[in-house]
Amino acid sequence: MTKRFPAGSEWRKWDLHVHVPGTQLSDGYEKKDGKPDWDRFADAIEASDVAVFGITDYFSATRTLEFIDHFHNKYPNSEKLLLVNVELRINESLNKDGHMVDFHVIFSDKVPGEKIKEFLSKLQTQTTDHNDRPKSCSELAGNDYNDVTVARRDIKKAFGETFGYKAELTDYLIYAVPANNNGIRAEKGQQRKAGLADETDKLAHAIFGKSVANSRYFLRTDRYEDASQTSKPKPVFGGCDAHNFTDLSNWLGKAVDKRDSRQVVTWVKADPTFEGLRQTLVEPGDRVSLSELRPDAKDQYKVIKQVTFEGSDDFPEEIVFNPNLNAIIGSRSSGKSALLAHIAHAVDPEYTVSQQSLADPKRKKNELGPAAGKPWSSVESTVCNVEWADGSTNGGQVIYVPQNWLYQISDNPKEVTAKISPVLELQYPAFFRDYQRLLDSAKSCNTDIGKAVSGWFDIGDDLARIDADVKKIGDTKSIVKARDDISADIEALRVNNSLSSDALENYQTVVKDMDYKRKRINETDIEVERLNDFVTNSQDRTFSPIEGAVQVEITTSPSPSDLPEHLATVIGAHVSESRDALAARIGTALASYRGEIATEVGKLKEEISKLETDNKSLLQKHKANATLDELVRRRKVQQDSLDRIEKLENERLSLVRNQTEAVEQIVNQIASRTASLEALEESFCEDERFLDQLTFGISIDFDPEVLGALAAPFRKKREKAFLLKTDSGDYFVDAHSAQESVAVFLESLRSGKLALNGGNAPSDVARQVLLTMPEVRFTATLDEDKIGGFERSTMTPGKQALFALTLILGEAEERWTLLIDQPEDDLDSRSIYGEIVRYLVEQKKQRQIILVTHNANLVVGADAEEVLVANRHGDDRRNEGDRTFDYLTGSLEHSARNESASYDLSRMGVREHAVEILDGGEEAFQKRRDKYKI
Repeated sequence: MTKRFPAGSEWRKWDLHVHVPGTQLSDGYEKKDGKPDWDRFADAIEASDVAVFGITDYFSATRTLEFIDHFHNKYPNSEKLLLVNVELRINESLNKDGHMVDFHVIFSDKVPGEKIKEFLSKLQTQTTDHNDRPKSCSELAGNDYNDVTVARRDIKKAFGETFGYKAELTDYLIYAVPANNNGIRAEKGQQRKAGLADETDKLAHAIFGKSVANSRYFLRTDRYEDASQTSKPKPVFGGCDAHNFTDLSNWLGKAVDKRDSRQVVTWVKADPTFEGLRQTLVEPGDRVSLSELRPDAKDQYKVIKQVTFEGSDDFPEEIVFNPNLNAIIGSRSSGKSALLAHIAHAVDPEYTVSQQSLADPKRKKNELGPAAGKPWSSVESTVCNVEWADGSTNGGQVIYVPQNWLYQISDNPKEVTAKISPVLELQYPAFFRDYQRLLDSAKSCNTDIGKAVSGWFDIGDDLARIDADVKKIGDTKSIVKARDDISADIEALRVNNSLSSDALENYQTVVKDMDYKRKRINETDIEVERLNDFVTNSQDRTFSPIEGAVQVEITTSPSPSDLPEHLATVIGAHVSESRDALAARIGTALASYRGEIATEVGKLKEEISKLETDNKSLLQKHKANATLDELVRRRKVQQDSLDRIEKLENERLSLVRNQTEAVEQIVNQIASRTASLEALEESFCEDERFLDQLTFGISIDFDPEVLGALAAPFRKKREKAFLLKTDSGDYFVDAHSAQESVAVFLESLRSGKLALNGGNAPSDVARQVLLTMPEVRFTATLDEDKIGGFERSTMTPGKQALFALTLILGEAEERWTLLIDQPEDDLDSRSIYGEIVRYLVEQKKQRQIILVTHNANLVVGADAEEVLVANRHGDDRRNEGDRTFDYLTGSLEHSARNESASYDLSRMGVREHAVEILDGGEEAFQKRRDKYKI
């Protein structure tokens, strides 16, 4: 008989890999009087917050069994479960380090110790005796343990010889192998090893791992080397693998992430029994979690721990509840709905009566009560006390949904969208993923739009500066004429002074070349000045970046602030690492360029010196002629002005191109944003979206209220382009036109054509308008009446009541306990059961649910953590103490049979009652026979 835990399957810490003091290898436990200190080990286990242990030894169970007996003698009332874990090594090297694979055999606590020893006596190893006969595990001694291995075929053979070849293996034991280190993750590219690893994977039931990544990998169904084979998802357990008391103290039930050690906490949602361990093999993704904190953690003050009854023999004194999904089942009039109603009434009587009144408006309020014909006034002596998980007995709320209940919701379009969204997420998860992805994609475009708008206005400021600088230099045509006139004077002077044209040309070439090089040296002075804050000075042309001088900012889309905290932390670490690496690379590049400048300047100075030396006579001859020198200087002044104008004009052309590119980027991002929204609408319209009689629709447009708010910064003397007036005299921004004519809109703001009130910067207003996105709103239609979108609702309050299910599925942010009484009664289509199951599976992670139902799919399919079997006292179904209603509580994995029991609820376990009571129970369980062994 499986031990029953009244609160059902709860998250508890498990550690299935803890070595016993005196373990055959690497025993680091301090001894007491020369013997293993089992008292200290037992005390540590009992004091730990871990519920289930795999007490481990290599190729042997002798010490493990002796210790478990010692523990039970020392702590006879302990709730801890200790399982025998025999650690073997397979004679195959699968990982890159060449280690043999560890292989763990974890036995059920129902398997007698002698049977475990028999298994080990039949398990042959690859080690032989002096007669070359293979030794069994039971025959190993001394140094044998250092190198001993076993073969997979021999493990299978030993099981068959011990328990029977037709025996269900997991009735007696499970196999577990590590993922990494001495594990089965083959080295990449080693195809043969990968194939062998897959064979060991197939033999194993569970995995020992150290990370969530391990869990994700072994939940996959495509991890085999042979892609045509489907791999079975498997649970991944952490194990501290402690070999000494220090590690046991530091690692057991704790998360550790250090350079020399990584430990994870294993949480298992199951009864702390071997049967509970078996359930993890069928639902590895839902039953096992590697996390430091308890999974599905809820606010304790929002979780009902138990209810107690006083002043009546109708109910038991105490009923406990699970923090996740509780299913109350039983025959008709067995006290299911009555229990649910009493809980709701104990928390909030007025609210409960109000909800019952909405569910049954024909009954007067003074007729309403926990059951038909039993008004609340008739059960005033029955006191139901609700105790929350934080220990409080006052306060708190519940969301109570009695049978036939319909809730009214507002016709506010945004609220309608908020209510429809979770229904779509449940009914059409593929679309909802597209919805979130495309909406995020549309929003992400705004980052680039905002930067491009700011860049456009910054470029406009630079263009204005260039135009002013060019104006200061002078008119280009006049400067060209002045330069040409001076050139004519130089030619006349050459002729009059009999200067050869070649000599003059050479002189001018040399002077121009030296002037260019000196100009470049002056330019490098500016560059050096800019680099001095980032690069150390040096006399030997060797430069280094100044530590901490280079700063790098990295923005990501999505922003970490929009992500879950744990994911934001991971991304933040990546960003920080990338920022530091990028800053280091930039610093190195700056130092390298500073060295290039020093080399270039040295070379330029050498070239100038050589020009002066090689052309000394030519320079002296022409410099002697003061008139010629002056003319050359004056022509150079004019040419320099033209060069400056040319440089500014080139800069201007570049800025104009950049400004054009900024507009193009804005246009492209708006187009991309629009495309995402159009794709979203197209994705929605690919199929008809409906729930019962409701047909859902989608509408995408600008929010009129937002367009009106955008008009606030503008001067509104009259209607103008991009600023329109409504019939009521209010103004609004024509966002459609502004986003279709970006360049014109931006220029209108910059030029002042679109005048703004004081204190409003054109760039800020431009960003607000161009960043405004059309809003996505969902609609619902019933008998051609519509609610939601951008039009007024045509639904009557009665039709709005059909949004009750939407409200139930959409209240995810309100995490109070949800009490639902037979939701299947309000739904005609059996297909909806699957949707409710999906809803229950997801919602129970976020809030406690107490459900009354007759339907097996809602109990078995949603894997209710606790089942409450209700029974009404009668001659053929007696309750203990003859109380009117009684309840057997526990997990679905609890199984028992006792046909001679005095009371009906004691005859069977929770599993057997569920099969007998629930509509379609046997069929539902049969579909999951691998899990429940029916």
